[in-house]
Amino acid sequence: MNIFKRNKELNFSDENIESLTKSVTELKSVLDEIGTSLGQQELTNVLASAMKKDSQLFKKYVLTNELFGGAGALWELYCGDEKLQSKFQNKFNSFCRDLIKIGVENRRIKQVMW
Repeated sequence: MNIFKRNKELNFSDENIESLTKSVTELKSVLDEIGTSLGQQELTNVLASAMKKDSQLFKKYVLTNELFGGAGALWELYCGDEKLQSKFQNKFNSFCRDLIKIGVENRRIKQVMW
């Protein structure tokens, strides 16, 4: 399965990197509030590869099971607090939108967006 738009390079523009940096930072902050380290390293890897404009590494890190897989994946996180849950969902959606802007096109990402 090709997770990236065919015949289109990934768009690592300064604007997209800035937006991804913001969404990853805010998402990691919410995860800290929740009290979990789930997905934090994977988010760091995605951001670092995007900042390096390294398409190969980015492709390697973007659709890991830890972020978008099945049971136990970050997108499935339930924290038990309605306010924090809503905050998590909003920040996770922002992260997903940023991936799509960069050029990731995959149904798993679209399915997990609320």
